[in-house]
Amino acid sequence: MSRSLTLLFRRDPARDREKNNVRFEGYHALWPEDGRQVAVGLDAFCTHGQRLLGLGKQLAGCHEKLVKLIFLPLAGRDDELNRIPGHRVRRFYLHRQGQVGRIHFLDGTPTIASFEIGKDEARILHWCGLPALADGDIQWFDLAAVALDGVHPARSRQPALQS
Repeated sequence: MSRSLTLLFRRDPARDREKNNVRFEGYHALWPEDGRQVAVGLDAFCTHGQRLLGLGKQLAGCHEKLVKLIFLPLAGRDDELNRIPGHRVRRFYLHRQGQVGRIHFLDGTPTIASFEIGKDEARILHWCGLPALADGDIQWFDLAAVALDGVHPARSRQPALQS
C-alpha cells in the first residue's frame, strides 16, 4: 500500500557540500501546511536526487518547490516498476541497522539519505516504514515524485530561512 507525503523544499546554499567527489545541493524541508521545518536528516541531494525531486536546475530560477512524494513498498527487487503518469519513479531500498534506515540505489550503493527513529518526525518515519522493519531488514520500494503547482500557506506566511 502506497504512502504519500507533500513537502516544500527550499534551496539553502549554506548546506551545499561535497563528499567522495559527489556534489550535494542543500535544501530545507518544510511542512507546506505551516512552513515549519521538518525534523529529518535530509538536507542535501546529489544530481540524481535533484532530478527525481525536480530540484536543482529544474527549479528554473525559483528557490523552492512543493513536491509530492509517494512511497510504494515492494515485495522484492524484481517487482515490476510502478509507473504513474506525470511522476518520476525510481527504485531504491531502505536498509535498517539499529535505529537508522539508509536509502540505497538499486545497485546497492548507499545514498546519504537516512532516517533515524527517535530523531526524525514520526510522520516521516511512518511514510518510509522504518519502524515496521526489524534490525537488518531491507524494504524495496519505488519512489515517485511530482512537483505541485499553486500557492500554498507556507509560501504566503513563511519568511526565508536564515542559516
